[in-house]
Amino acid sequence: MKGWNKSEESQNIDAVVDPWLKGYFHASHDDWDQKTWRRNFSELRLRDQTLMCLGDVCGKKVLDIGCGDGTYAYVLSILGAIVSGQDLGVDAIRIANERVYGERNCNKGKFVCADASKLSFDDSYFDVVFSADFFEHIKLAEKRQVLGEVYRVLKPGGLFVIKTPNLDYLRLSIFFKRLLRLLRFRSPLVYIAHTRNNPDNEHHGLTNYREMRRELEDCFFHTPVFQHQPLVRRELSPIFTDILGALRLKIFSEHLILVTRKSIFVGIGND
Repeated sequence: MKGWNKSEESQNIDAVVDPWLKGYFHASHDDWDQKTWRRNFSELRLRDQTLMCLGDVCGKKVLDIGCGDGTYAYVLSILGAIVSGQDLGVDAIRIANERVYGERNCNKGKFVCADASKLSFDDSYFDVVFSADFFEHIKLAEKRQVLGEVYRVLKPGGLFVIKTPNLDYLRLSIFFKRLLRLLRFRSPLVYIAHTRNNPDNEHHGLTNYREMRRELEDCFFHTPVFQHQPLVRRELSPIFTDILGALRLKIFSEHLILVTRKSIFVGIGND
């Protein structure tokens, strides 16, 4: 198996330097043997697609909201961005601050441990704001506060890119999982991951394109462009995958990758 469908496993994850950066995950969701890790190239492809939405970041000031331990920020710094980050995790921010960024830290900005509803940065400071796998962790009222803060710290015309799981796809996926379990005479009581204690409730802010479009436009961001991703599954034939891709329906994309910009005229007028 070659290309994005390639399979690569490791029995000793301790021997892999920065496994998350290289895309290593548990080899199985349900019956993991506690030792086998599989490299997920589809995940790496998704990350590529997300960062490519930022365009050429060389020399630009980029803020990573919900930056965690700074892995995305590290990659952006290697691409030439001057990166800063904010996250609520004390240990994560400590690790982020200990990383060595591009050009031996010349590309490092400021990494702050604080709530994203109040960003610790000046008005109209950043060229780009980026957020990956964060919005699913906050409820709608918090999303509105965060979006208002993103608008504040972005320059007029500044770029904003969001990556978060697509609630519409997850609902469709869980429907078919329940149907399949019923046909096999098994309990249909399965739920979306990270909800209903499955195995936790961390994703209490899952959202879809309609909701995010409304909230972004209410904050004077332009209508977000939705970046479609190919739905790759071992169970699906390449022909069926191509058909789904040609339809370009948002419900068949596992993630929302949204690209928008802060208004120029409203932004300058407010300033």
